[in-house]
Amino acid sequence: MKMPGRFGRNVISNAGGNAIHGVLQIVLLFVLFQLLDDTGCAAFITATYLIGLLEMASDFGGRLWGVREFSVSATPRSVLSQSLRCKLFYTLTSAVLLPLLPRNTLSATGFLLSVLVAATQPGTDPFLWFLRAKERLDTEAIVVLISRVVMAVGMIAAALLGFHLTTLLLIWLTCNVLRILIESRLRIVQPLFESGVAADTRPLSTLGKTIAATFPVGTGLVLVCLFQRATPFLLEAFATPRDIKIYGTAFKLVNTSGLIATGVFVSSFALLAKAIESNDLNAIKAVVRRKLMLVTIVFVPVCLLGILFSVPVSGIFAHRGLDEVAQITVLLMPGLYLSCINMGLKYTLNAYALNWHDVAAVVLGLTVLTLVTVFHGSLSWQVAAALGWGLGESTLLVARLSLLWQQRKHRGVPVGIILGSVAALMLMIVVSR
Repeated sequence: MKMPGRFGRNVISNAGGNAIHGVLQIVLLFVLFQLLDDTGCAAFITATYLIGLLEMASDFGGRLWGVREFSVSATPRSVLSQSLRCKLFYTLTSAVLLPLLPRNTLSATGFLLSVLVAATQPGTDPFLWFLRAKERLDTEAIVVLISRVVMAVGMIAAALLGFHLTTLLLIWLTCNVLRILIESRLRIVQPLFESGVAADTRPLSTLGKTIAATFPVGTGLVLVCLFQRATPFLLEAFATPRDIKIYGTAFKLVNTSGLIATGVFVSSFALLAKAIESNDLNAIKAVVRRKLMLVTIVFVPVCLLGILFSVPVSGIFAHRGLDEVAQITVLLMPGLYLSCINMGLKYTLNAYALNWHDVAAVVLGLTVLTLVTVFHGSLSWQVAAALGWGLGESTLLVARLSLLWQQRKHRGVPVGIILGSVAALMLMIVVSR
């Protein structure tokens, strides 16, 4: 049998790593849900959402810049130095601004540890940016997966022994630091520590210009990340630890499934960008339609199964609270499909360089999400948050479709199939209840 080439290994390792990571997250979340009390579990869930946002804010577009520069620069050590300075600027800025977010269940120590964990996460790691630039996603996947397995096992063991949030975050931070130390010893990254002697035909821009170049992309990425975590943060501000535990667990389970869709869109981004660059209208239409149809084919059945079987399956475990998690999971299913489609539309807007247009769409969706969640009338916080996320995603979908249509960039988008799928999922929820 013919062995896959480097591209095939990269795709398989990346997809496999994401799948295993998703399973690890679900197992860890299920164990901690069983072992921690409402306040402890709510604090851990809040910390994970905060770390995800801080990770994106610490990167702030620097990852895309770093991968591009590492791939073309003859002096990778200078790119590493510039990446670290840019990362330090955005990390410190984020650490100053993000305490404004609600964190009633998270202590000051927990927040500080969350900042340190976020700053050492794989997404903000210049060593891994270098591996991506050298098309060694297989090596990246192995190193990251090992660290995540060790972290998950360590955190489960700590929870079984009765340790609380501070210890769990310290284990997370330790595994991240050890991963970075291991990466620094890999032979493939040694050029990062060597002084370049070749003349670089593409001299690096100043730190200020680098920060300015990454700012538009970073703003869009952080806003999307905030949008995906807005409902847990709103519950952190207004609801009880029990509400946060139930909704946060359901939302985490649903969001983990979205990693598959992200992989589909990332893998097709280069093809779409090349088709746009060559102005090949047929190729553009084919790429856009193929990726959105693939996500529809995969996720509509997944969402239907979630609607039909989440509650019955939760009854098997006979644990108080899991039935509540299952009920919220059912309400989140249309939002999951919308979120996956919206991710595809976002990459399409980015490929057309409509970054600020996308920022405006996210702000609109975030506004609707916040209003629906906060002004929820007689609905519970958990139900209001689930409906708020779904309506926010719906608003974002309409805004992005309108932008593409206005700019005449809507070729290949199967609007009828998308809207029909959303209607079918909502109808199924009504019928199943």
